[in-house]
Parts: sequence; structure tokens; C-alpha cells
Amino acid sequence: MLKSLKRWSPLFIGAIMVFVVACGGGGDDNAATAVVDDELPGRDRLIASATPLPVIDSPKDIPEGLDPVWETFAAIAREYVERENIDPEALARGAIRGMLDALDDPYTAYVTPTGFERQLESFQGDFEGIGAQIDNTPDGQRIIVVAPIPDTPAERAGIKSGDIIIAVDGEDTEGWSVIDAVNRIRGKGGTPVDLTIQRLGELDPIVVTIVRGTIPTASVFRRDLHDGDDNPADPPYSVIRITQFTERTPEELRDVIEDVKEAGSEGIILDVRSNPGGLLDSTVDVAAEFLSGGLVTYEINGRGVRRDWPAHTKGTALDIPLVVLVDQFSASGSEVLAAALQDRGRAAIIGEQTFGKGSVNILRELREDEGGIYLTIGRWYTPNGGLIEGDGVIPDVTVELPFDAEVDLQLDAAIEQLNFQLSIVQAS
Repeated sequence: MLKSLKRWSPLFIGAIMVFVVACGGGGDDNAATAVVDDELPGRDRLIASATPLPVIDSPKDIPEGLDPVWETFAAIAREYVERENIDPEALARGAIRGMLDALDDPYTAYVTPTGFERQLESFQGDFEGIGAQIDNTPDGQRIIVVAPIPDTPAERAGIKSGDIIIAVDGEDTEGWSVIDAVNRIRGKGGTPVDLTIQRLGELDPIVVTIVRGTIPTASVFRRDLHDGDDNPADPPYSVIRITQFTERTPEELRDVIEDVKEAGSEGIILDVRSNPGGLLDSTVDVAAEFLSGGLVTYEINGRGVRRDWPAHTKGTALDIPLVVLVDQFSASGSEVLAAALQDRGRAAIIGEQTFGKGSVNILRELREDEGGIYLTIGRWYTPNGGLIEGDGVIPDVTVELPFDAEVDLQLDAAIEQLNFQLSIVQAS
């Protein structure tokens, strides 16, 4: 089982996702967190009382309030005029969707069998699609592009952060969950999909036709702001951009950190702008590269139980000066990372208030290849107890960056911050 962060995928589901593939509807809490080292003392603590629904292991355990569901099915099976044409699987999927929709949570949704396989691919390897990270708009009614993935069909077609997707192949997206959008937009490489886009500053919607392709899964990119010739005009820093948190991200980051050291960089600008999240384990491991142990985040589930997520290893970049860039599309995993480095006093955060996506989500596989369901099962908190959901991360230095800006003012502010930090080190 994998634990993950969610915020939407590449097309990416965007929360912190506890990515759990657990067969069947029942089961205990440990099944949903098996990847965690349960031998760590004091990890789970009941900190608040809760009154959950009873655990359901079989139909006989269904609460009385849900009896009408079974009565409806019985009435259909007994009396519907065209019973011979009834598809029981379609009825089951409709009932599942209805229950999840009633929760009014855009991150809790049914995933078709095909969509389930696509979600697994998003975190485990290359996949086919357009290469855009998406989420719901703040009102939950539309789909917004968090960021196109570099060198993908979406980026080459001109898709931009902040684009509102109002239709897919002519079908209105109003009320869609992110999972609905992922299932409709992703598809076999070489096939086209039409996105109707409402773009900031444009009066009329535009239709963009994108031919799907294979999406690369590299998630860590490095750019040196100096060329190694000791030119005093060049900032002696490296920018490390993390676009999402996949299984490979920690290993990619460690390789890049070694390259940064070999290049002689004196500071790191960690850029998680427009990063929608990903796997929780990877996010914690990334934070651990800059921390000397200690708490990264903790979750509180629906029963009031707290679970800590510490950095298990001593990082490889403990002493190099560090700042973090965030924006309004930094969400879930990137928020957990930024908040941990901020609360622990390891880095200054520069940019805009982040998205505020701090829900814990599991992907649970249903029986008999019937797809899966995403469920929100808890909330994430910063090491100092700050709630990420809704509030996001407040930067230490707020710098807004208009969509049409020709100069990266946030990067300039990060360079200034590192200059300040280095001056203090040199003075001491």
C-alpha cells in the first residue's frame, strides 16, 4: 500500500493523498496506513472524541437509516417494467455516486475501473494524457488548471495556470469533481480532446484541441543562477523546482542536491509553485533532506486520532541556506513541505498564500474490479499545529506575481533573501 498526498494528479488528484489500495468495503484503520512504521512509540493518540458511523462489514450491519436503499433496490428488482434490461453493476455505481455526492466533498468521489488504473499510473510511472495538473475552483463548481507539466501536450498547446476548463469535448464541466475531469480528459496517446477554456483577461472562451501523448514523470529540475566562472554579478544559487511528489521524487532530489554541491552553489531556492501535491511518503522524504529529524506533519482522522509523520533520516542539505517559493496554486504536498520548513525555522517562505488543500484522502479499491472510491478521512496540520485546509501557508515575505508579468518578482525576492542570509553568516 502507498500513502500519498492528494492534490490533483498529472492529471493529478490534488490533496494530500493517503494513497491506499485496500480491497473491499470494510477493514480497520491499520489497513489504510500500513505503509507507516507502526512500531514508532506514541504515534497514534486520541486527542478528541468523535461519534463515527458504525463499522460496516456486511449488509446486515447497515444502519436503519439506510434501509430505503435496500428497499429501493428490492422494488426495482421486483416491479420495474423492464427488469430484464436492468444492469445491476450500473445500479451499484449509481448508488455509490449518489452516496458520495451527498457528502458535498469534491475530493470524495467514485472512480471507474478504467479511472482507477489511470490513478495508479499517475503515481507509479509514465502515463498517457495531456500533462496538466488540475483542481476544483474555490467554489467547487468548475475545473481549474493548476499548471501544465513541462514539455507535455498541454504546455505545447498553450494551456496556462489559472485557465478554467468549462467544457471537455463539448460537455459542460459545471459541478464536476476533479476525478470526473481526470477520467474524461486522460486517454490513449494520439487521440484528441477538446478543452473549452475561460482565460483570465479574455472576454470569450476559447477551444483548445490537444492530442494526448505519453507524459514524462520527472519531477525535479535544477537551474543554476551562476555559470561557475565566479562572476560576481551572478547570484551563487541554484533553483530546484519540484513539480509534484511521485515515488521517484526523493531519489531525484538527492541526485540534484549532489549536483548543486558540486556546482559550488551557496544557496538553494526550492520552487514548489503550482505544485499540486502527490505521495505523502515522498513529501515527507523530501522535507527530510533539509531537516535533521523531527516532525514534518501530522494528521487527525475522523475519530480524533492523531498520527505523526516524522523525518526518519538525516538530510543531505542541512546547512546550505534555503528559501522556498510558493504561490496560490501550491497545494497539499507542497503546502505540507513549505509549512514544515517554515515551522521548523529551516527556510523563509516567499510568494503568495497557498491554496489551502489539507485533506487526507485514500483511494480504496472496490470488490470485483468495480473501480474505487476516493474518501477524505482526515486533515493535515503543520508541526506547530496550524490547519492547512482552507488557511494554506502564509509566506514570510508576500510577493504577488501577475499572470502577465515579464519579470519573476518572486524569484528576485528569493535571491534578495538568500543574499541577506549569507550576509549574516559571513558577518558571524
